Amino acid sequence: MAIRLSHNASLVHFRSLDALRMEGRLVKGAPDRAVVLCHPHPLYGGSMLTPVIMTVEQVFQEAGYTTLAFNFRGVGGSEGTHGEGRAEVADVMGALTYLEHTLGGRPKCVAVAGYSFGSFVGGQAAVADDRVTFYLGIAPPLNRYDFSFLRQAICRMALVGGRRDELCESARFAALYLSLPATPWTRLLDADHLFTDALDDLAQACRDAIAWAEEQTR
Repeated sequence: MAIRLSHNASLVHFRSLDALRMEGRLVKGAPDRAVVLCHPHPLYGGSMLTPVIMTVEQVFQEAGYTTLAFNFRGVGGSEGTHGEGRAEVADVMGALTYLEHTLGGRPKCVAVAGYSFGSFVGGQAAVADDRVTFYLGIAPPLNRYDFSFLRQAICRMALVGGRRDELCESARFAALYLSLPATPWTRLLDADHLFTDALDDLAQACRDAIAWAEEQTR
């Protein structure tokens, strides 16, 4: 799919849980459905302009969600310095609070979607913050980070991986979802970690994951 920045997108600023000024991109959709999008590793060029993030953002917009992509601390116009994936959880929580205030109350469906490093940070936020009803983890870098904290999650979960992902071996991907108490929705694509030439397949996987999550609420 062609990546298009919505003409309704606006540059916004909000505060992280520890009061840093963060930079984000907001596109308003339905007030009862919202998602925070978490980008890949800042020290390797990750930002809210990463193609995978913009692809996932567009899919959520197609589904009617209000979307908030943002730059983690130390990236672009966001204050602070890189926090090794722990301090950044406060950035996600600040984004969730900003959405709640912007939409005039807590949406019925609050999603956190993260790619690579963003799936690690977003997953921690999804476990720690009971406002989150749906977590979508894309290409979790299981070769580098321990995702066992997801066993404590109470929200619905979906995981998307790549069979040729150099940062997430297929066996580790399977071991993760099989270890979770509530079986998540999963899909393994014929893709590398960057989803090179596979953004269309990723988009369809995200559409299917969103549809599954919404079906669970009915």
